[in-house]
Amino acid sequence: MSAGSIFESEEKSGSNVKMILIAASAFIVLLAAGYTAYWISSPPPPDFDAINAAEIRESMVLLLAQPSFSGDELREQVLGKGRIAKYAWREKQVYFTFPETDEAEFQEFLGKHISDVSKVNFGNTMDGIVKLDQYELNQSPVAFRFFKTTTDNFKLDTKQTISFPFGSVNYTLSLAELKNLSNNSQLYGGRLVAKMPEKRDEPQMVFANHGIMVTKPGEPSLKRLIDDLLKDVGDNREARIQRLVDFVSTEIAYSYSEATSGREKLKRANETLMTRSADCSNKTILLASLLEQIGEEYILLYCPQHITVAIPQGNFVDENNLDFTWEQKPWLIAETTAPGFQIGKSRVQEANRLTHVSYIQDPKNANVIHDAQSYRILDFF
Repeated sequence: MSAGSIFESEEKSGSNVKMILIAASAFIVLLAAGYTAYWISSPPPPDFDAINAAEIRESMVLLLAQPSFSGDELREQVLGKGRIAKYAWREKQVYFTFPETDEAEFQEFLGKHISDVSKVNFGNTMDGIVKLDQYELNQSPVAFRFFKTTTDNFKLDTKQTISFPFGSVNYTLSLAELKNLSNNSQLYGGRLVAKMPEKRDEPQMVFANHGIMVTKPGEPSLKRLIDDLLKDVGDNREARIQRLVDFVSTEIAYSYSEATSGREKLKRANETLMTRSADCSNKTILLASLLEQIGEEYILLYCPQHITVAIPQGNFVDENNLDFTWEQKPWLIAETTAPGFQIGKSRVQEANRLTHVSYIQDPKNANVIHDAQSYRILDFF
């Protein structure tokens, strides 16, 4: 037995406890210091609201710089009297024009749409011509001022909702919804250029794959439009389809400039609604996109210098012989370029142009286009 007293043992035990507590405290202090250092040195978490706002701003600048796709109504609702004349996207430089107005109105525009006016570069005017970088503007009452700034210096109300009133309905969409359409995330997408079957001693012919531009089901702005269009129609399938054809054929003007352009211009459904005009290609894309929202079956028929939509006959009559058989099922043409076209009833000039079908496509399989005669699937570039 040790000669030391019991009090000596307790004293040593207390000393050990103190050492353990000191070590634990030091560990906690070091851990806290390390945690603090990590958060000080680590990058801040991403600001998803700021990222989304920047994406909206970028998509809007791109769209507003292409008035044939965006239209004047969108520009007026977003920019008022201002216009985006050009967007140099690699340099992120936005070039604006503004009409001849009093200075107070112009300063009001700058205050609303420019974050830092000191970062705006104005063109130099001489003899009625405004020069800015490599561009020149002939001054006119509607384009009097010419200036530029960077994309991130452009202010935009990203919560804004825009509206396009038609005869009996309104088409509305938020800028966030517009962004999701513009970046194609709401479209079927796919390969752009399809090859026609090669013929001996003839050059290879191609055409644009229209199915890639069709909007997928569940797109919010088109769904609202559909709900408005069909609110008094009821559940009758044929009446619902006919109402959509009525809208596209009568309330979207036929665009001869698009039809006779040297280049194919494919517009998204919302762009046709915003510009209120379209050729057969873009009327077809719009009707197909609307049919997608109600879950209706359809196919695209590529005809010589024309494209149209066909739907299963169902309870529609077939009095005009604008029909087509595919996969052992009768389909009727829903022609959108003839105002007031009635499925199965209306007769059209050059009917053989519609019934002479070259290729068939279901946009749900946008990269599959069938030759109507051989059933062969076409290749793409």
